[in-house]
Amino acid sequence: MIVSWITFSLSSIAIILAGSKLASFGEGLSRASGLGQGWIGLLFLATITSIPELTTTVTGGIINVPNIAVGNALGSNLFNLAIIGVVDILLLTKGPFLSKVRSYHVVSGGIVILLSALVILGIAIKPTPICQMSPISLIIPLVYVLGIVVLYQVEKGQGAMDKNKEKGMSLARAVSGFVFCGVVIIIAGVFLIHASKAISLESGFSGPFMGVILVAVVTSLPELATSIGALRIGAYDMIMGNVFGSNMFNILTIFLADVAFRRGAILSHLGAGGKDQLVAAMAGILLAAITIVAISCRSRRRILGIGASGILILAMYLASVFLISSREVHFLR
Repeated sequence: MIVSWITFSLSSIAIILAGSKLASFGEGLSRASGLGQGWIGLLFLATITSIPELTTTVTGGIINVPNIAVGNALGSNLFNLAIIGVVDILLLTKGPFLSKVRSYHVVSGGIVILLSALVILGIAIKPTPICQMSPISLIIPLVYVLGIVVLYQVEKGQGAMDKNKEKGMSLARAVSGFVFCGVVIIIAGVFLIHASKAISLESGFSGPFMGVILVAVVTSLPELATSIGALRIGAYDMIMGNVFGSNMFNILTIFLADVAFRRGAILSHLGAGGKDQLVAAMAGILLAAITIVAISCRSRRRILGIGASGILILAMYLASVFLISSREVHFLR
């Protein structure tokens, strides 16, 4: 138990430190390359910070625990959106956060909703498998790639790229620092996942607590650390790009888990946990929709100095966790 907690603590510290620096190097990469903050967050930061989710989800498919695989992806998406509320609290009187980001994030939010809806469709209708995979899973990577292309064009069209090219750290330094921090996050993330699972087994945590709360929070720690680091340098679009980009990537990992799951279509083998996965997916869509509306409205309404939209997102996240937990979800079965 002691070894597991030491590993957990050291891995968490490494991720927090690397995550905060990753944002700085991401900003340097954005300025040196001319790419926009949103694009850096959406593709590069989101991919690196989602490695823990990728590891857990694919491993769940390999070891024949489909509810861990799908539940981790959907649970992590919920927590990632809750990060928006955390950022709003940290901004306090400088917020609301969602009033500071560019409007093109509405598009990435829409793609997150579309990908989540595909998962719901796959769970609900259980279509005939193709090569032991759900046809819905085969559509997911196509939508993901198409979404990335569309988002690149949208961000470029809004002039968020070329005008961001300013003097700062060199491209070589930005890339090398970015890669180094990314490697640290990946390695520490793997140790963090194994330590958290060992702690759960040794302390008796199971069921809804592990599936929706602990595993999701642990695997989303890189996103949280990177977002806080980006907040320190005022890279608001990078935060938003990282959140929605990570959620898009998390849904993509369900496709990879289906490839690894060799007993048939993973979305058709959730058993009693299928209804609970539907609740998690629909809650994720609800939070994404609230975020999109808040970005579109540009409301600056605050409650006790905190953005009203951030408070609403946090409240809905907590309500979703309570609802899923009270239903005795089957993520770890």
